[in-house]
Amino acid sequence: MNPLEAARPQRYDAVIVGAALGGLVSASILASRGWRVAVVEPLHQPGGRIGGVEHEGYWLGWGQRDGHGIGDLAFFPNHIERAAKEAGVELRLRPFTGDSVRVHWLPEGRASELPADILLAERADPLEQARAMTRFFGGPDAADVDDAARALIDVQARLASLGDDEAWALVPLTLGEWLRRHPIHPVARRVLLQQMECVPFTPALETSVGRYALHLRHLRGGPVIPDDAEAGGLQGLITPWARALARSGGELQLGLEPLEILVRDGEVRGVVALDRGSLVQVLEAPVVITDLPGWRLSELVDAGRLPAGWLEAAERTRAYGADAISLWAGLSRLPVRRADGRPEDGASPWQRILRGSGSVRRFHGGFYFPSILSTRSAPPGKHLLGVEIVASGETGATWRGFDDARAALDVNLAYLRDYYRDLDACIEWARYQYVTPPQYLSWYAKPVRRHPVAVSTIEGLYVAGSTSEGSASWVDIEAEAALEAVRLAELERGHLVRRS
Repeated sequence: MNPLEAARPQRYDAVIVGAALGGLVSASILASRGWRVAVVEPLHQPGGRIGGVEHEGYWLGWGQRDGHGIGDLAFFPNHIERAAKEAGVELRLRPFTGDSVRVHWLPEGRASELPADILLAERADPLEQARAMTRFFGGPDAADVDDAARALIDVQARLASLGDDEAWALVPLTLGEWLRRHPIHPVARRVLLQQMECVPFTPALETSVGRYALHLRHLRGGPVIPDDAEAGGLQGLITPWARALARSGGELQLGLEPLEILVRDGEVRGVVALDRGSLVQVLEAPVVITDLPGWRLSELVDAGRLPAGWLEAAERTRAYGADAISLWAGLSRLPVRRADGRPEDGASPWQRILRGSGSVRRFHGGFYFPSILSTRSAPPGKHLLGVEIVASGETGATWRGFDDARAALDVNLAYLRDYYRDLDACIEWARYQYVTPPQYLSWYAKPVRRHPVAVSTIEGLYVAGSTSEGSASWVDIEAEAALEAVRLAELERGHLVRRS
């Protein structure tokens, strides 16, 4: 064997840059169809920001420090389930259900519950659902409940009935501006904005009315959570794709930093990557798919090769990035609520905190117990608590420093110590977690058009990540983009793939 063979390029049908959800979905589908696929990922664990990390037997959400993608406890898996079927991936997804939606109102420190069967039941009477929402979010002066409820139904039906072209045309328009142009019943307006502040549409007035319309038009079914037997929390969504990729003969090469996407004569030729010793690895392929945020493409390709406006769209998306801070705590048992003397039972899986003095309170984070929902999130007999807040609105996209971020979160922690009478006695360990952009609230519903999946000026190059354009919900965005990347790769470059 020639001693130089090891230094020569390795040939594949497709190289995937990034092992967040978009990259793994793309790779798994192509590998299942007989493509020779390699995934290049600089981190030493797949998943990026969509997955989770293990800490002393607990699985913490919001992914890895240097990761990419977006993650959330619960998501709508419309495209994820379709992609899993195409790739032969077995996902364990449990319905994200509970007895009620619990909202905590600050500064007065009260909690109120909206029965989930009224809010989520598919066959519930729409007017009765709207009445319940009006009573819950309308405030003490919510008189004329029926009039406000009918107005609420009307505005949501009006937006949901828009055609796709009409909705896409309204993406740059904020909901605040739309409501100024289309005044509605004042209580219905408050209810609409207040329920949207419970995420993912915060700040509600800055939400894209077009994206909200697309959300109403395309969302199907209820939210789910991963409950994998091998990996806990959000990593339970990632691990099954990695398993399926290996079964199909795909390569997952962790610890390789992408240096350059090779382009010659306007066509993709492969990827150059570096290992931890900066040793070069060249992977040749006629197709490259990356799930990195769109603005990072200019780090791998000469920006002059990108289509006019492509990078600008990515940067506009990037401008909506926001920092997040969380506190994770390992618990010996679930705490007891002060109000009724009962242990927390997970009847409200994700609890929102709204804060402010105006008629519409701003989202101020929330908390949940992943161990109630995902069997692998904590060691047997233990529990995990996550408390979170995202910098937005009056706090800006970033905090001035860690002390400011911690002070914002400590407002929520002080409330939890009052809401639960014995929280401190339950805590065995606690650590703050700081997440810089990107993360899931950053751009999902904001009034900007994101970049397309295909890079039109470079044949064979596709971007299938959370910054790619599409109508899917958070997390599901990457699966939607990956399905489109695979479709285009097969259509446009399939004839170049070597068949064994």
